[in-house]
Amino acid sequence: MAASIPDDKLQEVRDRIDVVDLVGRYVGLRRSGKNYSACCPFHEEKTPSFYVNPERKSYKCFGCGVYGDGIDFVMRIEGKSFPEAARKLAELYGVLLPAAPGGERAAERSAERDEAYALCKAATEIYRETLLRRPEGAAGRVYQDHRRIDAEIAETFRLGYAPAPSEGGWDFLARGLAERRLSLDLADKLGLVARSERTGSLYDRFRGRLVFPIIQPGGSVVGFSARVLPEHASDGGAEREAPKYVNSPESLLYQKSKTLFGLHAASPAIRQKGRAILVEGNVDVLSMHQKGFSETIAPLGTALTAPQLKILSRFTDTVILCFDGDRAGRKAAREAIPLVLDAELDARIVLLGDGEDPDTVPAERLHGLFERPLSALEWLMHRMVAHGAADSPDLQVRALDALVPLLRKVQREAARDLYIDLAAKLLKIPQGRISSAVRGDRGDPRRSPPPSPSPMHAAAAQSSIAPLPRAQAELVMLLVDNPHLAGIAEKAGALTTLSDGRLRALAAAVVDAALRGESPGEGELLEVVDPREHRQLHERVFAGHYRDTELDVEAVLHELLAVTRRDQLRGAKAEIDRAMAEARARGDLDQLRALAQERIALRRQLEDFDLNPNPPSTHG
Repeated sequence: MAASIPDDKLQEVRDRIDVVDLVGRYVGLRRSGKNYSACCPFHEEKTPSFYVNPERKSYKCFGCGVYGDGIDFVMRIEGKSFPEAARKLAELYGVLLPAAPGGERAAERSAERDEAYALCKAATEIYRETLLRRPEGAAGRVYQDHRRIDAEIAETFRLGYAPAPSEGGWDFLARGLAERRLSLDLADKLGLVARSERTGSLYDRFRGRLVFPIIQPGGSVVGFSARVLPEHASDGGAEREAPKYVNSPESLLYQKSKTLFGLHAASPAIRQKGRAILVEGNVDVLSMHQKGFSETIAPLGTALTAPQLKILSRFTDTVILCFDGDRAGRKAAREAIPLVLDAELDARIVLLGDGEDPDTVPAERLHGLFERPLSALEWLMHRMVAHGAADSPDLQVRALDALVPLLRKVQREAARDLYIDLAAKLLKIPQGRISSAVRGDRGDPRRSPPPSPSPMHAAAAQSSIAPLPRAQAELVMLLVDNPHLAGIAEKAGALTTLSDGRLRALAAAVVDAALRGESPGEGELLEVVDPREHRQLHERVFAGHYRDTELDVEAVLHELLAVTRRDQLRGAKAEIDRAMAEARARGDLDQLRALAQERIALRRQLEDFDLNPNPPSTHG
């Protein structure tokens, strides 16, 4: 049972889902035999490798390896939790679910949430209509033109305008909601309107402002962020100027620490491009989308938070920080970097000049900057050096104290070693001393990591938790389900592309048995790997996704081989980078030159491969 949804009801939801209808709401599907195909919404591709199977009520991408049922699809595409996705689909396909725990109170709260969504939807429509064509929205239209926000972007973000009192806007929204017979008491709770303490009458919270609806990935509006127009900044009186931005207060729909502005529009591009760009303000988001950076989002009226990054990690593993080039922007970047690393995301940064922001930098220059974003840790190190961190032992110690916790957050060992080498070079501190500090070999024991387990226990833990490389597991599953491909796989060198020893051993057993004309079962095949790995291999390799399929399995084999070969080349390049760092630290110039030549050759192979991976052009 998931979050108090009974198992029989979950099964009813799954049975009711029309997976072709569901997926077709997000991507354009075309019939392909008994299945439907499209370019994958979860990664960038030109040749469709994403398939929907109506009979099994499932989807699968043979390019990036994602697969699942309708509930899983909504979780991925909208970034929802399992209960949220299940309840959304239950409502969509007419399955009556029991209320969440809490009896009548929970049912009342659910009804209140529904009405709150209706209020936010109505407010969005009123503000949007005002900006588009009502006379009260004339100033908003002028401001939109002044900020060079085009009509398409304004529609995507559902921009609106809240009139000022001088434009008839003291209770403009309150009257509009009342005409629609919506609860003004609930509108007060949501912060759409407020009640005068003196007269008890209702007035609008947002007045004389361009209104940005806060939209969830699924399309629902949960609140608003509103920017005051310059001519209305002093509407609060000469003694107190109106704040530039006013956001909805926290409510049953909106929690600012868990919400990102623009995610509804950015999530498809974030998945496809494999990165998210984080800027400071709402207008920056619109400007970046308009300039071609549709993967851009922003926090809302607050510093970046861990919950926001947790949500973002459902869509990507790379975050590029692009804050204003002033002192406040640099401070925001310094504070964001540890949070991004804590979320196990790759932190990068694009540095703008003093007085610049994403709205003022020309598109052509922005594209140049984002082609090679700087590693955020590297940027921090260079800033430390620029502020004299290497000039004295005392400053070196302070810099090391600041860097070590950040270096410990870097998950990939090869990347961490490269950063340690760079820190040693820039700060003029011996590489071994930094490595020891990162490992916690010395220093304050309160700041050291917990003691390492014994080698035997460490090996067992690693064996039990090390995840299987996705594409490699898919390739072995394909061979398990289709042993007649063994000869083709062997000639194509499939085993040499498997860097994971567990999968390589299993694949070798499958190929050897098939070439001998034998058909061993799962239990016999699993004998070649550690028993502690059996459960993971059972779930990832013996799931039968390629058994009795309508797909052209030979074409799928070549697609997966293309992915594993690319991964193999990238892994080799990472190893060379690590060896070069070690040679540089030793001062071994001959070795460094030889490795540099190998790296150039590998880079060319990767470029050639990316241009022509030779994927099959069709599926069955």
